[in-house]
Amino acid sequence: MSYTYIITIVLISLIILIVAIVLFTAITGDFRKGLRLREELAQRVRYLRLDKMLSKRSIRREDYLHIECISNIETQIRTCESCSMTEQCDQALKEISPADLGFCPIDENLELIAKRVISNSKE
Repeated sequence: MSYTYIITIVLISLIILIVAIVLFTAITGDFRKGLRLREELAQRVRYLRLDKMLSKRSIRREDYLHIECISNIETQIRTCESCSMTEQCDQALKEISPADLGFCPIDENLELIAKRVISNSKE
């Protein structure tokens, strides 16, 4: 074996190692950012009527944040924050029995999420 061959192998190995470290660092950083973002969304949801709407649909907040994509969650938060049906919503949320939530602009989304939660729990 020549020294050129050994040096080439060592250099290629170092390059692969450096690429692997950079990729690992990037993936870990993205994962941490995603967790922070989901924690921030959880805080926002917690203080909205949306949190109680999730409970009415038997959706845990954690499941909601895990199943639904972030852009949809942000859209649903904005929709909830700007909703004009607050009195009707408050009345429906006070009811102990399952209320008709059809007035809610995001009710269809929540219904689909509830079905996905149920199907995921069966798997």
